[in-house]
Amino acid sequence: MPSVVSVTGPVAVEDLGFVLAHEHVVAASPGVIRSWPALHGGPEALLGRGVRALRDARAVGVDTIVDCTTFDLGRDAELLAEVSRASGVTIIAATGVWLDPSVTMRVRSVGQLEEWFLADLTQGMDGTSIRAGVIKLASNERVEPFAALALEAAARASLTTSAPIITHTAAEHRTGEAQAALLESFGVDPTRVAIGHSDDSNDIGYLTGLAARGYRIAMDRLPNGALPNYGGQGVEDRIDMIAELVARGFSDRVLLGHDDPIWAGLLDDADQARHQESNPGQLTFVSNVVLPGLERRGLDLRTIQALTVDNPRRWLSGV
Repeated sequence: MPSVVSVTGPVAVEDLGFVLAHEHVVAASPGVIRSWPALHGGPEALLGRGVRALRDARAVGVDTIVDCTTFDLGRDAELLAEVSRASGVTIIAATGVWLDPSVTMRVRSVGQLEEWFLADLTQGMDGTSIRAGVIKLASNERVEPFAALALEAAARASLTTSAPIITHTAAEHRTGEAQAALLESFGVDPTRVAIGHSDDSNDIGYLTGLAARGYRIAMDRLPNGALPNYGGQGVEDRIDMIAELVARGFSDRVLLGHDDPIWAGLLDDADQARHQESNPGQLTFVSNVVLPGLERRGLDLRTIQALTVDNPRRWLSGV
């Protein structure tokens, strides 16, 4: 049976279950977790936060999360493995780069970045034997030169290993189209690529255009619709957009998620408090708010299973 790499080892694709496509146990600057424990209350406190949040998610049906925390977002492979084992939720970790590459990363060649991504995928991350299972890439208003290099390196690594790709975009600027054009030019299969943060867009033509080309449309900032700085799309608007994608025949393209880190070291204390107040349920939001909202809009259980189980399984495995 085909399998997908998780932080605790291979998982049969049929055992992935309900998958959240874009999450973060921790999002911080690299090295902060180990070098500044007082900032987050220490390793035990951080572990406890992650385990509680994932146990809560498991209680409402979540089986697997894709943790899109790259090295430059403070990835800690051992922490992810501990949280996974203690919570019972499968975690698939990410190689790749986000928006804040260090000087050391920025001066690397495409070949060097490819080698790094391949090592994370085939040997292990962060000095461990814990392997990544997806490749994460990021662009905001445009694809900057370094991001273009990273996209090429990721394409090469994906073609070598069959690892899926997920992106960070500024959806209101239609950045996913530029990412898609580059990835296609390098030969990547669109069905193995999730264009992230697509629910920040209110342009149905942008989303259906990508979906028609085969891309997975990651509606993965769903609780952040309650905050004013995520594209102006409210929570109900985002649920409406998912229903509209389904109505237009793209129920096999949509992925769901939160992108609301359990501990967001990238945010100041006040901003993290705003996130917590707007989404106290953390990784239960999709189960408790979004799925009932989709049912009220007429989506049947088979379609909801496609969004939560079938689509992410096909994206992650290629099966």
